[in-house]
Amino acid sequence: MADEDTVGLVLAGGGARGAYEAGAVSVLLPHLEARGERPGLLVGTSVGAMTAVYLASVGHLDAEDAVSGLLERWREVGKGEVIRSIIRGGGPSTVLHYAGEVLGVPRVRLLGLLDPSPLAATLDDWIDWRALHRNVRSGAVNALAVVTTAVASARSSVFVEGRTRKELYSSYGIDYEPVRIANVHVRASAAIPTFFPAVRIDSPARARGWYFDGGTRLNTPIKPVLDLGADRLVLLATDSIERTRVPPAKAPDAAPDFSGGAVELLQATLVDPLCNDVRMLGKINLLAGEESGSSDVDRYQEARGKRPYRQIPYIFVAPSSRGELGRRATEVFNHRYAGLKGLRSPDFALLTRLLGGVGHSHGELLSYLFFERDYVDGLIEMGRSDAKSWLDRVDGPDAPWYRDPVDQLLGGTA
Repeated sequence: MADEDTVGLVLAGGGARGAYEAGAVSVLLPHLEARGERPGLLVGTSVGAMTAVYLASVGHLDAEDAVSGLLERWREVGKGEVIRSIIRGGGPSTVLHYAGEVLGVPRVRLLGLLDPSPLAATLDDWIDWRALHRNVRSGAVNALAVVTTAVASARSSVFVEGRTRKELYSSYGIDYEPVRIANVHVRASAAIPTFFPAVRIDSPARARGWYFDGGTRLNTPIKPVLDLGADRLVLLATDSIERTRVPPAKAPDAAPDFSGGAVELLQATLVDPLCNDVRMLGKINLLAGEESGSSDVDRYQEARGKRPYRQIPYIFVAPSSRGELGRRATEVFNHRYAGLKGLRSPDFALLTRLLGGVGHSHGELLSYLFFERDYVDGLIEMGRSDAKSWLDRVDGPDAPWYRDPVDQLLGGTA
């Protein structure tokens, strides 16, 4: 790796699935630090923003200590640290607001199905904000970016610490805003539409407005991390990019229910764009390679006033099969909370019923909100295992970095 190369870490969204990313990070960061390649440019969406912000706050620590703290925090997270109790608080209020909106009661609106108010305090427990700003200022962290979606414009809005306005790349479809990253930016990035209410950001004035989860437009923010100057990418995702879908448990001619439709929406917004982005990265690498006549490509790009194509070596860690995290959620729920065992946590039992019961598509939905110890522990180990598999699979002089289309590495299954 060239001494001046900037390594970017890209963290996708996925709610409780972020435990999988934490597991992968716990393997990759120490390995890369030993090679002098620790990521300094951190970009996250939704729960990925939480992890990115935490890593920026511990950027002054060695990688082993940094990831140890990350895993410790994830293993302590329960539903109560993220979502207000449905039965004791949020549920009755939601029902009343829903009824009021249906009946047309003035000034009564349902802003979200769940109440994420505990998340603000959890973030402050997780993050040493002063250390974060100090690390960016000192250069221990190259830059930190949090991806949101602006409600007013329906555009991706990326809040960046570590770049001035003049240094930020002007991009079609993405607005970049230099700020000091704060609690409110992370909560906005994690405001999953329908489930959670939008979050208001008031500063700076030019960015004032309401924001939703960045994953609705840009779940795996490859373009922003390249715009911010990354030369190499570490990409972490919470679902596989394989094309094969898990067959539905119901008869093929059965009409999909609510959860089935919601899963299709999640696939379209969170998974499918990731598949396209990762595959496109490999294709651009081929195009920019010496054998593809990159000099002609560069001249064409420069003539259009754009930066020339360049190869971007990458590491990509994701579950091996589509729906794997949803199946794990179903297994844990059945083992710990099905039937009378649901009395252990009435909130989990009720949440599962609200999502349509137990099954493949229901498990997929549950996996985003299942902040449960056994599930989190299982996802951490899955992330660690998949990260080790990548390190073992990729060989050659530039390992663990890869340049070709990911389909070639995965044997055509992707």
